[in-house]
Amino acid sequence: MATGNIKVNKFCVFCKHWYDPTNSAIKPKAPNIGLWEFDNHAKSVCTLNNMQRPAVSTCPKFSCKL
Repeated sequence: MATGNIKVNKFCVFCKHWYDPTNSAIKPKAPNIGLWEFDNHAKSVCTLNNMQRPAVSTCPKFSCKL
């Protein structure tokens, strides 16, 4: 597990297009200041391009799901 700030790190794991309906790859650490723990080895399908993407990937179409 790694820690990321949703205000700074625009990783796929925090994007609403990264298919993880149960949010199993993330859990709150200090959500009031934007800190979340995430599984940096997780992979899931991006609903925009139908390709499997690692949790720490980024793209210009990021849209925060939290």
